[in-house]
Amino acid sequence: MNKKRIKRGTRMLRKCYIAAACLIACMGGVQAQENTCVIKGRMLKDSLRHTPQRIQKIYLTQMDEYERMINVDSVKPVNGTFTFTRSLKQGEPELLYLLTGFDNGNVQLFVEPGTVEVRIPDAAFPAGGMAKGTPTNDLYNQYKEIRRLCIKEQTDTLNVWQEKHGESFNQWMSRPENQEEWVRVGAAAMVAASAAQLRFLLEHNDSPLVPLMLEKEVYPTLSKAYVQRMLKSLSPKLKKHPYYRSFSNVVRAQELKVGGELPDITLPLVEGGRKTLEDFKGKYVLLDFWASWCGPCRREIPYLIQLYNETQADRDRFVIVSFSLDNKEKDWKNAIRTHQMDKEEWAHASDLLGWSSPAARMLGVTAVPKTILIDPEGRVISFSLRGEEMVSRVKQILAGAPAFGEGDGKEEEKK
Repeated sequence: MNKKRIKRGTRMLRKCYIAAACLIACMGGVQAQENTCVIKGRMLKDSLRHTPQRIQKIYLTQMDEYERMINVDSVKPVNGTFTFTRSLKQGEPELLYLLTGFDNGNVQLFVEPGTVEVRIPDAAFPAGGMAKGTPTNDLYNQYKEIRRLCIKEQTDTLNVWQEKHGESFNQWMSRPENQEEWVRVGAAAMVAASAAQLRFLLEHNDSPLVPLMLEKEVYPTLSKAYVQRMLKSLSPKLKKHPYYRSFSNVVRAQELKVGGELPDITLPLVEGGRKTLEDFKGKYVLLDFWASWCGPCRREIPYLIQLYNETQADRDRFVIVSFSLDNKEKDWKNAIRTHQMDKEEWAHASDLLGWSSPAARMLGVTAVPKTILIDPEGRVISFSLRGEEMVSRVKQILAGAPAFGEGDGKEEEKK
């Protein structure tokens, strides 16, 4: 009797182990799916626009923060179908990618966990393609549908008029009062669509789609004050997303002033890796824009070295960040060594894009040398310190002198 019980118990344990193993395997499958984006594409017509040739290769392309297109993967379509599988890192943000390889545009889609289904009716006109199946892509389709309905409203009105007036439509339409009515219909439809899109974005203010669309489509049409309110309306959950940071930078760059907060520029470091201006919050920062080819910059370097040497005791609360507008890495690095600027905790950065640098453009740098003194909260103390005045002013502030004059920064503090 005992032996039978033992056998039954053993069989039950085996079943439990098998069930547990299956559960673990299933959980592993779910985890893999959660960290993977599968893009399944289908072209109903797969020929190019400007040549009768068929599409030979489809590229998955990413836009970096400098708006450069980088191909991250490619596949050869088979009978008009193609599949990309992209592994995502834990916490990787949802970003807009492009499907390229066409000769007349591209297809936009968000890469995020799940399966994205892409349908392209005609590869000669890829912009007519649609990506769906994941949250942000589906939301993007709803957003674009508002604009499509706006166009449909105008087309429907035109069709009604054509049907009503028949062969005399062109003559009727040429009358000034009817042309004005057509302009009114179009303007009213556009205003209604813009209002609907704005409401849609506000209702989905925790989606990464929202700061992206606000930056690319909405903010150029709004006042500075209104744009600032739009930024504040976004969910705090988005604050670490690249699109939030980018839109926030655009808003800050609209009004650069003493007491204002600067855009959070990227700092590609000379030793490799990168930081952002935000990483230096908690310290006073002297942000120095210069270039190896700039004579006045070279004349400022001795004052920067003097300031560095005379603030050794304040290294925990003051840093110099020199951002070069060079576009040749060798010239930049040689100048740092030659002018003895290669000192510990003196940060050197450059994106090697010269005057095309987004950091320089965003901060309104149109000539070098240019120094910006920033307080530990990220507010601008000065845009114009140079030479002995720069050395003296920084040392005074570090010794306890007020960083701002009366009224400086007060407006920002109230906001």
